[in-house]
Formats: sequence, C-alpha cells, structure tokens
Amino acid sequence: MEEANVERTLVRVFKNYADRNTDSISRTTYLREDLGLSSFDMIALSAEIEDEFSVNMDNIDVLAEIDTFGDVVDLVAGMLADG
Repeated sequence: MEEANVERTLVRVFKNYADRNTDSISRTTYLREDLGLSSFDMIALSAEIEDEFSVNMDNIDVLAEIDTFGDVVDLVAGMLADG
C-alpha cells in the first residue's frame, strides 16, 4: 500500500479517537497536544491499526514514544513494506 493511502486511512482512523479538531491533521500534528489523545486512546488506536492494516503492533512501548501523526504513518508504512 502506498504511503499516501496509508496516511488517508490513518486520518480516518484517528478521527474516531481525537478529542480536538481533526480537519487539519498533517504529518506534523502532535498526537497528545494537538489531538488530545490519551495513553488509553493510543492502545485502542493500535488495535484498530492492527485490524485495518493486518499488521502486528505487539510493542506498545513503540506507540508511547511516538509524538506526531507522521511518526505513525512512517511506522505503519514501514511495517507494510517489511511484509
């Protein structure tokens, strides 16, 4: 899947969890500060990302260290590229 498609799909997924305005999600959008995502939201998001992309995000610690939407796009795109 192309990175642009990954990004579009992730925007749709993130809109279900964000407490704040999601109309202008970009690669530089901060997950916690800009979207108001909590640690619980991040865990739920990881489960939905796994379902959506058929990937295994077995390391929750990785999500704890991710700061921006672009970081998530890069992570998922990398997982898809690795097969």
